[in-house]
Amino acid sequence: MSNRDVPILVFANLNERHLAQIRAVDPRVRVTLAGGQSQNAADVSTAEIMVGWKIPREAIQHASGLKWIHSTAAGVDEILYPEVYERELVITASNGIHAPLIEHVFAFILAFERRLHIAMRQQLQRRWDRSHALGGEVAGKTLGILGLGTIGREIARKAQVFDLRVIGTKFTPAAIPGVEKVLPPEGLPDVLREADIVVVALPLTAATTGLIGEGEFRTMKPTALFINIGRGPIVQEAALVRALREGWIAGAGLDVFEREPLPADSALYDLENVIITPHVSGASPRYMDRAVPLFCENLRRYLHGDPLLNVVDKERGY
Repeated sequence: MSNRDVPILVFANLNERHLAQIRAVDPRVRVTLAGGQSQNAADVSTAEIMVGWKIPREAIQHASGLKWIHSTAAGVDEILYPEVYERELVITASNGIHAPLIEHVFAFILAFERRLHIAMRQQLQRRWDRSHALGGEVAGKTLGILGLGTIGREIARKAQVFDLRVIGTKFTPAAIPGVEKVLPPEGLPDVLREADIVVVALPLTAATTGLIGEGEFRTMKPTALFINIGRGPIVQEAALVRALREGWIAGAGLDVFEREPLPADSALYDLENVIITPHVSGASPRYMDRAVPLFCENLRRYLHGDPLLNVVDKERGY
């Protein structure tokens, strides 16, 4: 690459320390925060690289020199606009940095198994009721992971600590340490039938949109726990509400929803067998401390013409 400037437009909440890390990669780098006081229309039109999660479609449309988009999230469904397919744009994602998300999954599992959701309601009511707050044990149960990608495999690895048996699905099945059975997407019914806990860790694509509906919930055990930390539209929410109300499944830990923010009139808020978190499973105050070094490593590779990490297959959507 020549000695010309490399303009980077950032659509993420980075502090000055993080911006300094990016600038320190190479003297050719010119970093601008989108929406910042110093930004103008020229910053969009001349941007060669964009970084962020929800990058506006209009920005991509007006960036004639854009060559690379780096998502600060693991998912890229928020940036796969038609223009991204039409142009020779490289897309990379922030895979491998989502430790909080893994912890969130097990927080859901342990909270339900030890019936903390019941105990907390009793606490608010100043009521002492051991019979309803008496929990079970996780050890020996079967965890079904839908989507054994980077996040799914890490969930499987941590599951060994709790003596869980792990099965799951993967687009291209292959042996995975700690996973007893890896099935193709067509094996979804088998995973749902066997699992005591089902975790959705899939990306949102045309193939996964609306994947989990009435038939899938009826396939699950009535004692099963359902957890979604993937994307909300993968699950047909009306079917989920019915499954929870009518006892097709025992409970649900939900961090993502068809509509976000989850509307105040959603029936999910009223269900005692549901724990809701507002799409925070992958986030923590330390998130960008992991995301920025990953981008910086890719930036070094980009400037030297080396292969980038976590390149997204735009046709698959991940």
